[in-house]
Amino acid sequence: MAGIVHGGKFEQKMNELSSPNNIAATAKKFAELEKQHGPYSFGKFVKLFIREPDEIADWDKHSGDIPEPIRQRLAEIISTNLRSATPLPVVLNVGDNVDTTHELLVKTFAHNGYIYIGIHMLCPNPELK
Repeated sequence: MAGIVHGGKFEQKMNELSSPNNIAATAKKFAELEKQHGPYSFGKFVKLFIREPDEIADWDKHSGDIPEPIRQRLAEIISTNLRSATPLPVVLNVGDNVDTTHELLVKTFAHNGYIYIGIHMLCPNPELK
């Protein structure tokens, strides 16, 4: 997954869509997409939310490497938040793990008067492959 993130356009776009200023509109669009396309699963709407091809280049290739339990947990966090009456802003950070595994760290935190959901996705360290 390192090829599309680490401060890259995908991560930036997801953080923009999930910012305090945009989270309500993102949740509304999410609800509309679920009505049109059925319940959300990991990555199901990424191409409908992010229409600029260079911002999701290689999405399928890189996201396919994420283990199923982590994919399910991400889908649960995202969908539960976006379906809630008061969705929280989200900060996504993707980086290299210290080993060759995927790992997901999730926590809530306060910053500048907002409560955020922090999602830190750790991907296999490319230096160890």
